[in-house]
Amino acid sequence: MLIKNFRIVLCASIVASWASAASAVVLYSDNFNTAADSANWTVNSAPAANASIQHADFGFDYSVDGIPAAPGSADTLGMRLRANTPLDGGGNDQNTRPAGATSGLSVSPTGKSFGTNYQVTFYAWSNFAGAANASGLGDNASSEGGTNNILFALGTSGTVPQVVGNTSALTDSTIDGIAFATTGDGGITNDFRTYPKTNAIGPTSQLAAGAYSNQTALYTTLFPAVAAPAVQSGIASSFYTSPTGTGDPMGGVTQTGSFGFAWHKVVLTKNNGSVTWTVDDTLLATVDASALTLGGNNIALGVSDVNSTTARYPNLTFTVFDNLSVSSLVAPGVPADYNGNGVVDMADYVLWRNGGPLQNEVNTVGTVDASDYDAWRAAFGNHAGSGSGLGNAAVPEPASLFLLAVGFAAVCLRRIR
Repeated sequence: MLIKNFRIVLCASIVASWASAASAVVLYSDNFNTAADSANWTVNSAPAANASIQHADFGFDYSVDGIPAAPGSADTLGMRLRANTPLDGGGNDQNTRPAGATSGLSVSPTGKSFGTNYQVTFYAWSNFAGAANASGLGDNASSEGGTNNILFALGTSGTVPQVVGNTSALTDSTIDGIAFATTGDGGITNDFRTYPKTNAIGPTSQLAAGAYSNQTALYTTLFPAVAAPAVQSGIASSFYTSPTGTGDPMGGVTQTGSFGFAWHKVVLTKNNGSVTWTVDDTLLATVDASALTLGGNNIALGVSDVNSTTARYPNLTFTVFDNLSVSSLVAPGVPADYNGNGVVDMADYVLWRNGGPLQNEVNTVGTVDASDYDAWRAAFGNHAGSGSGLGNAAVPEPASLFLLAVGFAAVCLRRIR
């Protein structure tokens, strides 16, 4: 009986392996759906004296602000970060613009170290209040709105604030990893920045656009002008009615080239000494970190104000994060190795015949068709580090392969009896 059971397991494992797909290992994930998720994150504020006016709200329902579910989400719950937002004695937002400070916060998974090579992926929505003007939806003449930084970092210890102002890191903040920052509204001169383990802005050579300004062609193409969710006009007017008649602070559209009012897929990748930042599958920055000793192997997400004045509409000035995942990196795939096991073999044929899904496609990526068979046949026998083919390797025809797979399964079952 023991031998019989072993044969069942062995045959099932071998057959299943033909259709299995090797993939990156998920090291950590969080969809920020509950307030209890806060127990898994460390909040670091800067300056430390202003920690009380920084806020990290886990399990925040962003649909109340008219924000749709993030891509891949079945709900509208996420993590909301707000900087330089003094609350009243009852913990409520204030529309009187109380005194604030140039300040912010970053959050990191508590006690995590993700190794040498890893990738973090998440979605971010930056929200702000302003007014329709020559520069789009942004601060009006009375600075009723709020320009905030959104920061993403990796290679950090996760225990020190990753917080920047208009240009450099703030008091009590030390950029101990590789950080990238932008603004929601395109409201400052240096809207897209790198911080390569330094408290000062990195050179423009690290940016794919070669420039900090959001009016550079790469940014204006990637981030078209968009409007705020319609419900936010009502939220603003019920929170504060401007006596100067400046109109709807949520009207108009954003500047082109600004990050705000849309869900954006953000990916940070650390591959040995190279660190990259992409947004919506477009490369924005590359930093050579090979000569740097980073603070750790953790990540950080953050927001900060670019000046000390508080926003007239603090309830509409925030950034929401959702669907975060940290994964290990896998080696570059072998073309036509459809199951990702490192060699082009019969298992890839079986996966192709079953309709996929296929990794390492050569032709018509995302569509399983006859050209994928041709690519597999040409690459049969290749493995990681090999050349373009084995030349004289005999490749079975499709019918032969199928019969062989069926025959193998039959043999397994026969021996089990």
